[in-house]
Amino acid sequence: MVRKSLMSFTLCVTVLFSMLPFSSYGIVNIGNDIELEGFIQAQNIVRTPDFEKAEGIMQRNTAQLEGKYYFLRDSTAFKRFNTGPIEEATLTFIWRSHYDSIYEMRNSYDEAFGAGDGKHGERRNSLREVFVDIILPPFSLRLGRQQVVWGETNGFRALDVINPLDLSWHWSRESWEDIRIPLWMVRGIYDIGKLWKFEESFVEALWIPADFRPNKVSTDPRRPWAFTGAGLNELADSVIVDGELFNLDVTVRDRQPDRALDDGQAGVRFKAILGEIDFSLNYFYGFAPGTGVRVRNDLGVTRGDTVYSYLDTVNPRSHVLGLTANYSEERFTQSVLRLETTFTTGLPVTLSEDAPESLDPDNDQFDTARRTVVMLAMDRPTWIRALNKNRTFFLSTQIFWRRWIDYSPHYRGMHSVVPAVIDGRRFSGRFVSERTDRIDQNEFVMTFFASTSYGAAGLIRPSLVWAFDPRSTGAYNRFQLEYLYSDHIIFRFKQDIYWEMFDNDPGPWALGDIWGQSNIQSRHETNLSVIFQF
Repeated sequence: MVRKSLMSFTLCVTVLFSMLPFSSYGIVNIGNDIELEGFIQAQNIVRTPDFEKAEGIMQRNTAQLEGKYYFLRDSTAFKRFNTGPIEEATLTFIWRSHYDSIYEMRNSYDEAFGAGDGKHGERRNSLREVFVDIILPPFSLRLGRQQVVWGETNGFRALDVINPLDLSWHWSRESWEDIRIPLWMVRGIYDIGKLWKFEESFVEALWIPADFRPNKVSTDPRRPWAFTGAGLNELADSVIVDGELFNLDVTVRDRQPDRALDDGQAGVRFKAILGEIDFSLNYFYGFAPGTGVRVRNDLGVTRGDTVYSYLDTVNPRSHVLGLTANYSEERFTQSVLRLETTFTTGLPVTLSEDAPESLDPDNDQFDTARRTVVMLAMDRPTWIRALNKNRTFFLSTQIFWRRWIDYSPHYRGMHSVVPAVIDGRRFSGRFVSERTDRIDQNEFVMTFFASTSYGAAGLIRPSLVWAFDPRSTGAYNRFQLEYLYSDHIIFRFKQDIYWEMFDNDPGPWALGDIWGQSNIQSRHETNLSVIFQF
């Protein structure tokens, strides 16, 4: 039985909080040493495949509390102990809890999930970030579970690879800040200041001693944003061998790095201003966040009508070299020009079954490759008086180019899950996996972003996002409208549209369908959120 109260739980809490006697939005101070802020959000998403029918896929209620405790000020800890050269230290935490009640609200989910795997909703409760900042001029040190953000790209990652992503509940359609997975690490900054011709220069170093985590991806086809490949939203349960259909039994063995000092990761960054160019040089030594798969053909056997297959998950060692730069060009374009480029080694790739022995000597359909990324962007505030007489539009455009250095035509991208067919005969309820998606050596995506605000105080804020893959002709659009109802309550509406000019190539980012069958199971989404912030 659906509990209708769950549908409005967060909204009721939001209304209740809105009645509390806060004078304005801001940080809540407890005494002189503790600061608190946070939000409560109800996020509701409806998916409309081909605009013919709608289905609810999310009713996510989130509460987040952020706090900071100044336990050391002016070289005095806890107002009692002199700390000499240590001037300031703070303890920061971010706690998040969420409950997605869609698994109770929809009858189809109620039937698909048992009590042990989500029938009563999906819950998470965690101390998301917790770290100590210590200021010892010209040094600063941060110890604990945290996020580190490098890079200049928007929507697509190149240099921002230190923290993995949680792609399990809404893929990459949420802000990076919300879906990065914080890691336990040590991060230090040495403020150099002026160095030769460099202004405002500093060196940043980080060390992740024993906290490796790959990108988190759901492969359960029952869930709304599961990754099962570019074809049907099913798991392959069969295999065709020499024209015969066999059952498929797959054992996946975890061969990812252990949480040990030998598997530590580290990085260093130098950032400065040279003339009118703000730039950074970056290096990170870690593991590829994307997980590769080795096919253990030496272990696979066939017994009766079943093929037993063994797969090893692998995250190879990786080196990332990067450069970022910003330049404010005021004379001709009045724009900010941005550059980000990376060179990465150790990226896992899948090889085709017919790859030559010289490319696949282990016969495991697995290899590592090197890749470069170049991103060029331009940002500009622009008057478009026909659309807004009072305020400018912020316009941003970006070209993102990836190139595989060690390219081979045997490289394969996303697998596809298709119905099992032999000699034109389709076997009902049987599905096989295909590796026909060949990786292109050069991959491109172009993005455009526009935003402005309306109303006397700019309380109505529309924005538009457009991303286009010129090779696959797939595109993604988002229209967002945000209304600041009060100092505490925000209403946010989003409409995501996925479309393709042609339906034969989803491309490396699958912009046109995002894991659905192109033009058959499109993923247009309507998203309405209510946020109470304090």
